[in-house]
Amino acid sequence: MHAATTPYRPARLATLFLTFAFSVIGFATGINALVKSNDQKDLVKKQAPAGTTVNIDTNDVFQVGCVVTAVCAVLAVVSAGSFVLLLLSHSASTRTLKLQGLLTSFLTVWLFASLIPMTDFVANRGAKVSAFLGTVQLPDSLIQAVEQQLGVTSIYRDIDYLRLAVILPWIAFLFGAISSVLSLAAARRARHAAVVSAPAPAVAPAEPAPSFKEKGEADVEQVQV
Repeated sequence: MHAATTPYRPARLATLFLTFAFSVIGFATGINALVKSNDQKDLVKKQAPAGTTVNIDTNDVFQVGCVVTAVCAVLAVVSAGSFVLLLLSHSASTRTLKLQGLLTSFLTVWLFASLIPMTDFVANRGAKVSAFLGTVQLPDSLIQAVEQQLGVTSIYRDIDYLRLAVILPWIAFLFGAISSVLSLAAARRARHAAVVSAPAPAVAPAEPAPSFKEKGEADVEQVQV
């Protein structure tokens, strides 16, 4: 099947490539955020005075961030597979258009559902930091002074790598949604084209009904016999 009979081929190639690219970028920024977050936690704990226990709770953004990173990875694989299939095998791509559209739609919706809480956490929350000297909890003002001295912050929106880990997956979601719509629309158009181009079933010619004259002659012959 050549390009002229592959529905929306140029648009789908472009959106699938962009979905793949930004999904890979979203995955990379998620991994980068995880690594840098752990590095900053280790830095703060190492700089704490001897005998001080520091607890840094980032479970809210960590858990949803892992989901966003994983979905970006799967979306990158699916979009890359669809892109290669469309580029190299038009007939196979057209036969699996509905499956491609459903898979991309599912992953896009999942990514959207994960990005909403992550965006809210990064915009409005911060890490819960507590420090204890023995059994005595240190005041928040002292903890904030140490953070400023180390050049770190517990406010999520002030952390560059967390902002990137939110913004770039939103772009992957945008192109994933466009790819989903185009794939489902192409599947519908290909199905309609197949129905229209299907050959009509052969109809056997009907035998002519005997005329009144022939019927009368047959009756006469029967009488004569």
